[in-house]
Amino acid sequence: MPPSDAVLAANLFSPFQRRRGTGRAFPTRFSPPSTSATPMDLFSGRRNHMLVTRYTLHNDPSTGLIFTDGACLDNGRQPAKAGWAFWHGSGPSANRLLASGRLEKQGPFGDDGMQTSNRAELRAVIAALRFRHWPGEGFRRLVIATDSEYVVEGSTQWARTWMQNRWVRRGGRSVMNRDLWESLLGEIEKHKDSGMAVEFWRIPREWNSVADAAAKEAATKEDAPEEWMEMMGINI
Repeated sequence: MPPSDAVLAANLFSPFQRRRGTGRAFPTRFSPPSTSATPMDLFSGRRNHMLVTRYTLHNDPSTGLIFTDGACLDNGRQPAKAGWAFWHGSGPSANRLLASGRLEKQGPFGDDGMQTSNRAELRAVIAALRFRHWPGEGFRRLVIATDSEYVVEGSTQWARTWMQNRWVRRGGRSVMNRDLWESLLGEIEKHKDSGMAVEFWRIPREWNSVADAAAKEAATKEDAPEEWMEMMGINI
């Protein structure tokens, strides 16, 4: 059943709304036709009405592709510095359209967070999903390409069990980065309400070099924001 106009309007005009996932929707895996098929083998550039080129599936322009990555300098030590980035297309001059930033000290709901590569990877995905109202560009499926096993396995497999167990792992330990997982799943639900599914594609690191370089550069910035920052794409 297609989403109602009211749901579409609510999502379109409340871009900054933050929601925690409730377990109504989970992302799935993208299945390429072969393990050797690269993103550029399957997706090609398609220019939209804003003269921005998005990467869409060859035979299905309603399926889009975004590359995400996170990086952390001195991961696991102090003072670690983490950054995130995503690559969402190219501009009128064929320039790559990238968004990036330092990982904040607080998560989307005010929880304190460490500077780690795993949090940076999750932050990149959340930023990409919140960047635009992607269904408004005609997408009914959005593929997130990432080299992070943590992100792909966590979102498509582990999160169901975590939620069923109230975010407690075997042995009584709390699931790490719960705030970001809940935020990511909230974005999945929001897009589902607008008629768009999200799929994750785990790709080799060498296929993710553009987002990887941008995330590493972002991690070098001096100061991490204290509070969660929003980055919205208005005309890009």
